[in-house]
Amino acid sequence: MLNLLWELVRKDLRIYIADRRSVMISFVTPVILACFIGYLFQNTGKSAQASKVDLLVVDQDHTDLSTDLIARLKKSSAFNLKEADEATAQQKVSKGDVALAVVVPKGFSDKAVQAMTEHTTPPDFRLLEDPSRSIVVGMAKGSLIRLTMQSVTKQVFGSSARVEDSQLPFNLKDETQAADHKGDSSPAAHAFAGMAMQGLLFWAIESAMTLLRERRMGIWRRLRSSPVSPFMFLLAKGMSAAIRAMAILCVVFGVGMAVFKFHIEPTAGNYVGFFLVAIAASLMSATFGLFVAALGKNEQQSRGLSILAVLGMCMLGGAWFPISLMPTAFQMVSKLIPIAWAVDGFDGMIWRGLPLQDALVSTVVLIGFSAAFGTIAYKRIQWDPEPA
Repeated sequence: MLNLLWELVRKDLRIYIADRRSVMISFVTPVILACFIGYLFQNTGKSAQASKVDLLVVDQDHTDLSTDLIARLKKSSAFNLKEADEATAQQKVSKGDVALAVVVPKGFSDKAVQAMTEHTTPPDFRLLEDPSRSIVVGMAKGSLIRLTMQSVTKQVFGSSARVEDSQLPFNLKDETQAADHKGDSSPAAHAFAGMAMQGLLFWAIESAMTLLRERRMGIWRRLRSSPVSPFMFLLAKGMSAAIRAMAILCVVFGVGMAVFKFHIEPTAGNYVGFFLVAIAASLMSATFGLFVAALGKNEQQSRGLSILAVLGMCMLGGAWFPISLMPTAFQMVSKLIPIAWAVDGFDGMIWRGLPLQDALVSTVVLIGFSAAFGTIAYKRIQWDPEPA
């Protein structure tokens, strides 16, 4: 009995070792993922200090104090500072272009000095925040409070004065720049967008495996002898896959909206934009499946390589966590990944409440990826099964 068991085990191990590419992929995939995640977590503190936070300042006070504060912010290693008007600042934070904007209101200098010297009511110090980047905003607030306190102290006591453990002579007034002004549902909405796209691409892999299985069984060869052309065959496969992907998206977001209470902004533009992004994302996932099937030689190798590709796209595309938490180099790479455009499009139409034109940008880019995947699949498809 034990000998029989060992022979069965040895048979499976020999089959596994015989396919060297699959063996390599099975080891390389977890190593790459572990290294990437480990790098991010190990360097969280270092990258937070080394990477500057984009900060917009709206100076409505125009006093010596506000001028000194802007000068300190420009010199700080924590911020990449730009000045803007309030409308521009609100727009950029709402779109996610910057994580934080500061509005120094008119009369801030006089009221802050009085609050420190006469203990009057402190003025408001307005912060316009992107709720999806709360970690970045939280780290930036500490440096912002410290530098603002230095400017107020200098105005009251002079440049050489230092005040320890003083009560803040201003109130931080957080203003979330999003359609959901409480910002409660933005993490859930973002998570559902990311996980929905990850699910679509993993489903596309299984769809590709079905296609490869049909080729191995000789179904493709029989289709070639029928009136069905290669283009018609791939078009039909892509359309059916896109319809199923669209159904998956509707169910996933429907559950999210029912359970976590996030919603599409009740405007015609946002509804249209959401469905445009959903259709484009469905087409992209369907053509990605055709792309995998066209390049794959067999099911085992294709599954390993495509899983590695999908996990990489999910990591770099913001499906697992916001792109803003990544190093600058990775944020630039994310623009080359379709998941990033899909997640941005869904975020814009759901909780950010952005106009239709923002959805059109994501839609066009996703359709471009779909065209590229579909074209490569059509050019590289191998109709005959691989020789045994």
